[in-house]
Amino acid sequence: MAPELAEEISQLGFPKLGALSSAVVAWVLGQVEDPRLVVALSALKERRVSDRIRDQLWELVQELDELAWGLQESEAVDETLVGYVHAFAQARSVNALWYALLFPASSEAVAECMFEAQAAAAT
Repeated sequence: MAPELAEEISQLGFPKLGALSSAVVAWVLGQVEDPRLVVALSALKERRVSDRIRDQLWELVQELDELAWGLQESEAVDETLVGYVHAFAQARSVNALWYALLFPASSEAVAECMFEAQAAAAT
């Protein structure tokens, strides 16, 4: 992330930090389908997050990362590369939501959320 952007984020107050992380997540999550996301997105919208919701989301991140790593280590080339890129992007997208669910929002959490979203979008 550009240092100028990180500096701007560090100057934002709690309401704007929350709104920024919500916008980033909405932008990047279009490619992931999982029932755990419905619950997590609802919690984000209502700003009511439990450890259980965050734990379930972290579990999804781990599942997607394991899928990506398994595909990356596979010997098949073309099909596997596409699958790896897709699984990696999904994991980063879900991880962006995981960071967005940190309350109260902090500039560090928003920066991590944006970093994960950027990684997902770059694939």
